[in-house]
Amino acid sequence: MKDQLPSPDFDHGRYDRPNQNWECGRTCDGCPCRIGPSPSGACRATSECRPVLEKKEGEEKGRWRCTRPKEHGGPCANGPLSDGGCACPVPKCRPHRTLRNLRGSLCVGVTAVTLAVLLIGFFGPWQWRFISPGQMSSPHHGVVFSQMKHSWPGSDGCGACHTAAHGDLREWMRSAFRARPGPLEPHRLHTVTAGDMTEIDRSCLACHPGHKFHQPNVTRDHSCSSCHREHQGRGRMPAPADTECLSCHGSGSVMEASRKAGEKLSTAAFAYRQAQGRALFQVPRPERGYTMAFKSFAADHPEFQLHSQKLQDTNSLRFNHSLHLSDLVKRSGQPLSCADCHQPAAAGAHFQPPTFAKHCQGCHALQFDARNPQMRLPHGDPAGVRAYLRSLPTQYADLARRTGMTAQADTEKFVTEQMRQLRERVFSGENLEQQLFFSSDPSKQLAVGAAPGNIPPRARFAGCAYCHDVKPGGADGLPQIVPVTTPDRWLIRGEFNHAKHNIVSCTQCHAAQSSHRTEDILLPTKKSCTECHSSQGGVSQSCSTCHSYHTVHVSHTHQHTKK
Repeated sequence: MKDQLPSPDFDHGRYDRPNQNWECGRTCDGCPCRIGPSPSGACRATSECRPVLEKKEGEEKGRWRCTRPKEHGGPCANGPLSDGGCACPVPKCRPHRTLRNLRGSLCVGVTAVTLAVLLIGFFGPWQWRFISPGQMSSPHHGVVFSQMKHSWPGSDGCGACHTAAHGDLREWMRSAFRARPGPLEPHRLHTVTAGDMTEIDRSCLACHPGHKFHQPNVTRDHSCSSCHREHQGRGRMPAPADTECLSCHGSGSVMEASRKAGEKLSTAAFAYRQAQGRALFQVPRPERGYTMAFKSFAADHPEFQLHSQKLQDTNSLRFNHSLHLSDLVKRSGQPLSCADCHQPAAAGAHFQPPTFAKHCQGCHALQFDARNPQMRLPHGDPAGVRAYLRSLPTQYADLARRTGMTAQADTEKFVTEQMRQLRERVFSGENLEQQLFFSSDPSKQLAVGAAPGNIPPRARFAGCAYCHDVKPGGADGLPQIVPVTTPDRWLIRGEFNHAKHNIVSCTQCHAAQSSHRTEDILLPTKKSCTECHSSQGGVSQSCSTCHSYHTVHVSHTHQHTKK
């Protein structure tokens, strides 16, 4: 195909080229001159045309002819002057720069100013303030952090994370071009996956060892800085976004790969770390692990494992919530409430564990002698109970002195009488010990003799086996009481703050009034939580609301103190 040629009457002098720096001042009026400005911007127009001298054969002087084109009115009526000059002189215009020239000048100016600002900012006295994109969070701010390894005086600790910060401009450029993908590899940007580890992430692990992942069967390392956003202002870092969690937990393929990786690991690899002396309720790992893909808590988050697998409390203490919340049990004439036994800790997020001395002794006093209610067995130590029973004469003597008996004869008489009555009821000290340890029925407990027709009074202590699992055959024939283990945290992979839920009644989440067995785990179900934590309930349902990511921090665990 041949190139298209211009028409024969094409006027090259009138062709406006976009690379010209100046244009005629009459361009806006639609009648620019044909000559146009000079390269320096001066108007070169003098007349409407350049007359041409025409000589016929045999003529000496010839005749000047006007050459004004048709679009400008054609040949003028007056014609050229006698000396060949144009009879229609053109007043000069004021040429102005073209848009291309102005745009180029602006770009050059902006580039020069930008380079000047960058040089001053990078190497001026406020260098680190200029470079920083924002304030650091409280853990990464201050004198102590700025004195860490790789930091630079006045840099506010930038070198602790940005390892090239202590270098000069050449070091910064080398670090930029060592990055993958680098500045000259834009074609590789589509291969970068969100959450890939970076050099900054390796700096995080230098100070936070062991904080990489919450499960050993993850398929790839996840970037620290993609979840924990810095330079967002003072205070705590913003919570990780759900998109970071769902990049794995919302992907069926990633969860399937994690399941296959978990099958190759031993059970011990998934043992949840216990820290700070807390007792955690350990649950068996599901067959497929925690690899169910879901999109949100309210929609398709799995049910809590305690309920889905119908797990039971392994506590050996015998306790009936329904009985204690009924009208049969009262304190100061009023039925018991949850707050009588479950009291918040100092921070209010969790509850203090109930104790016998503080919460049980008021009703379950260890009074084994109805005639002398001041006589109480020690709690918590079978050896101490045996020692107390074998020293009963001394204990009765001490009771006599505490009640005002001063004469030695009166004290001995009181002790002799109490021991005689006690032997009449239990026959021997060994029999008394067996009844106190193994009795579990209050109706069969020690009773004091009464007149015919009267109901004999009974001691308030029903026996150790009434509340505890007591087994014979211990050391030296001493009965063994199975230790009571009440977990401090129940859902160990979640976090709960009771202080933020104090507007909700206990029974709205914990079905304590219908629980008759110790084995019942009275935690709320997922459905109970989604009444508030959902789009309909209006309360946040983000992953970070309930979960922490790293297994190192067991302080961020879930506690629903059992009612």
